[in-house]
Amino acid sequence: MVAIDLAETSVREANERIREAGARGEDVEVLNPDARHHIGVGLTDPITVRVRGSAGYFCAGLTDGPRFEVDNNTGWGLADNMYQGSVVVGGNAGAIAGVAIRGAEVVVKGNLGSRAGQVMKAGTLLCAGNANFMAGYMMYGGRIVILGESGERLGEDMTGGEIYLGGKLHSLGSDAMVTDISRDEIDSVMEFLDRYEIPFKGSLQKVVNAGKNLRYGTTEPTVRSLPFFTFSDDCDYWNRKIQEDIYVKAQIGRYRVRGYGGARSVPHLSDLAFKNDLARLGEEKDPVSKVEMRTLIGGKNGARALDLSMPLMIAPMSYGALSRSAKQAVAIASGLSDIAENTGEGGMSDAQRDAAKQLIFQCLGGRLGWNIHDMRRADGLEIYISQGAKPGFGGQLMAKKVTKELAAIRGIPAGIDLRSPSRHPDILGADDLVIKVEEFREATGYKLPVSVKLGAGRIHDDIKIAVKDGFDFVELDGMQGSTGAGGAEVMEYVGIPTIAAIVAALDALDDIGCRDKIEIVLMGGVRDGIDAVKVLCLGADAAAMGTSAIIAGGCIACMQCHVGQCVTGIATQDPEHEARYKVKAEAQHIHRFLETVRWQIAALTHALGYDHVRRLNRDDLVALTPEAAEITRLPYAPEYREREAALLGKAG
Repeated sequence: MVAIDLAETSVREANERIREAGARGEDVEVLNPDARHHIGVGLTDPITVRVRGSAGYFCAGLTDGPRFEVDNNTGWGLADNMYQGSVVVGGNAGAIAGVAIRGAEVVVKGNLGSRAGQVMKAGTLLCAGNANFMAGYMMYGGRIVILGESGERLGEDMTGGEIYLGGKLHSLGSDAMVTDISRDEIDSVMEFLDRYEIPFKGSLQKVVNAGKNLRYGTTEPTVRSLPFFTFSDDCDYWNRKIQEDIYVKAQIGRYRVRGYGGARSVPHLSDLAFKNDLARLGEEKDPVSKVEMRTLIGGKNGARALDLSMPLMIAPMSYGALSRSAKQAVAIASGLSDIAENTGEGGMSDAQRDAAKQLIFQCLGGRLGWNIHDMRRADGLEIYISQGAKPGFGGQLMAKKVTKELAAIRGIPAGIDLRSPSRHPDILGADDLVIKVEEFREATGYKLPVSVKLGAGRIHDDIKIAVKDGFDFVELDGMQGSTGAGGAEVMEYVGIPTIAAIVAALDALDDIGCRDKIEIVLMGGVRDGIDAVKVLCLGADAAAMGTSAIIAGGCIACMQCHVGQCVTGIATQDPEHEARYKVKAEAQHIHRFLETVRWQIAALTHALGYDHVRRLNRDDLVALTPEAAEITRLPYAPEYREREAALLGKAG
C-alpha cells in the first residue's frame, strides 16, 4: 500500500505517483484529501485507491479499471467518463455524479446532486439516499438506481437505459414514463445492492424512455437535384429557394435541417484585397523555398506544441457527419502535408490515428466516443463549446446516419435522431471550465496542448474566458463554417461572419493586454491559400479548412449532408454509398490541393515582400466593400476589385 499525503503533496505530483503505483500493481491510500479536485484522474490500472476524507471535482474522472473508495463526500463530476472499474462514496456526491460513464459501477451511500448520470452510456449508478432534480438527464444507456426520492423531472430527455426508483417519484421529465418491471430486473438490482452491502426492503418503480421524441415525425424531403451555393439564387425576392423553404416547412411542420454553413451573402474574406501590387506574382518558381512557413501552435503553457509545416490545419469534422472512409482520406492527406487533423465529435478510429501525423481529439458535451485511451493517443485535446454554423446550439445527426457501428462507438442507441447537447454538463461558467481544463491536463500528464473551439457569438467575452482558463489556443469559427446537419435558421441568422470574429477576438485580447498569451486558429469558409494569407494578415496565428478539404476529396456540394445518402460516399454511413469512395485516390487529391495551398501561401507572402509568414499584417490589406471596411477597420478601397479578380486567376 502506497500512502500519499495531500497535506504535503500537490495533486499533480500525487496523480503521477498514483499512476506509477498502478503500473506496479500497488494499491494507494490518499490522506488529508481536503476536497481537492482531480484525485486519481487518468488512472488506467486495476488497483484500489482509498481516499480518507472528502474529494472535490472529478474524483476518479477519465479512468478505466480501478476501484475507488471515498470515506466521506465528493464534489461535481464523480467518475466522469469512467469506463470499467468502480467508485464507492461513503457520503454524498455533488452534481452530475456518474456523468458519461461507459461501464463503471458508481455507488453513493448518501444523496446525489442534480443531473446524476447525465449522458451516461453504460454501467450502474446507485444512490442509496435521495436524488436532486433531473437524474438521468439525456442518458443514453446503463441503469440508475435511486433508493430514496427522485427529485423533479426524473429521466429528462433520456433516450435509453433504465432508472429504478425505490422512493417517491416527484415528477417525470420529457419523454420519460413509468413501465412494468420484471422479476429478473428486481433480482439483478437486489444482487447489486447485496454486493455493495446496501440494505433495502422496499419496492421499485421502473422509468424508461417513452419513445415519442426519438425521431422527427416527418422526414425532410430531398427536393434539390442540383447544387446550390447561395441563399438567394440568381433572382429576386420570391426566388426558388424561398419558395422551396416555404413548401418544405409546410410538409414537415418544423425548422429545416441541412449541411454546410451560412449561405447568405455577408462580408467575408473575398471582400478583402491585398494592398501591394502583386503583378509579379508567380515569377518566383520556387516560393516555398523562399518563405519560412513552419508554425508551432499550442506550446504557450509548456505542452508539446503542434508542429505544422505551414500555418494550416484541418477543421474538426466528425466520423458520423462524414463516413469512415472520408475521415481516413482526410487524415492521410493531413499526414502527407504534415499538418494537424481533428477528430470532430465522433471519436477516434485506429485508421484515422494511424494515418494522421498530428491529431487533435475533440470532446463535446455529449461525450460521444470520448475515452482516456484515445485522449492519450492524441497530439492535442479540444473542448468544443460551439461552432460557427450553430453557435450556442448542439449538433444533430439524423437517424439514417446513426448505424449500429456508429452507435457503439458513441455509446448511444442506434437509429435515433441524435441531438447532441448544446453545453457540457460540468461547465456552467468560466470557473467550471478552468477546472475541466486542469482535469484534461492532469489525465494526460500536462503533455498535450488543450484548445477550445468557439463559434462566433459573444467573442469579446468568450476569448477573455479562454485566456483566463489557460487554454493553449482557440479554434475560432465564423458563420461561413459548415456542419453535417444543423437548423437552417441558426446557420443563416445567428452566427457572425468570420472576419468579424477575428477582429472581435483581437480587440478583446488587446483590452486585457494578453495577445501573446493565446494563439488563434481562424476557420469558417477558408477556401484556399489566398484566404489563408488574408487570415494571417488579419492577425490569426493559423487558418483551418474543412469544406475545401472534402471538396478536394470529391464532395459535389449538393448540401444534402444530413440525408445520409451522399452519392459521393462522403457524408453517409450507408455501406453501398460509402463503397463508392476511393480512399487512397481521394487522399492524394486532398494532399495535392493542400500543396497548392502551401504554394499560394508562400507565393503571396514572398510577393508581399516577406520571408516569414509571421510578418504578414493588417497593413497588407484593404476592404473592397463599405461593410467589410466597417467590420475590419481596414481602408475602404473599391478600386482594388479588378486587381483582386486578376489575383484570383494568377494564384488559383
